Amino acid sequence: MHWISWDTMCRRKGEGGLGFRDLHLFNLAMLARQAWRLLMTPDSLCGQVLKAKYYRNCGLLDAKEAPGISYTWRSILRGIKALKDGLIWCVGDGNSIKIWLNPWIPRGVTRMPITPRGHTLITHISDLIDQNTGDWDQVLVRDIFWGGRCATYNCHTGTDG
Repeated sequence: MHWISWDTMCRRKGEGGLGFRDLHLFNLAMLARQAWRLLMTPDSLCGQVLKAKYYRNCGLLDAKEAPGISYTWRSILRGIKALKDGLIWCVGDGNSIKIWLNPWIPRGVTRMPITPRGHTLITHISDLIDQNTGDWDQVLVRDIFWGGRCATYNCHTGTDG
């Protein structure tokens, strides 16, 4: 009998494997898909029930494990964690994005500013946007972030700003 490794079996057939799926990763992807559905349709019956029971006082992405939760919800929380590892905020008006806590920069490992917060009182992206023009407040951005430039990105045009 000729034994082969599980990694070889999970490779695509074109790469010399047998095309098996890694069931753990496949399950995690399906759980992340359920988390995405809850994120996109929070008013669905399932979304309303889960919110009322498990994350009443916070958003889905801020939900935490607690004693006594169901196996299903614990599993969905694993999917949320996987989803958060790949999510990035599209800035828009910036009211719901926390500069120092949420991943919002489309580059880098953490997708967050490398500049330490220091003593700045500014907490939300909306504070960095000029309310009259809707553009970045360039002077404020230069004052707060190292190098005089924050890795700002325009989600609508796909260009650096």
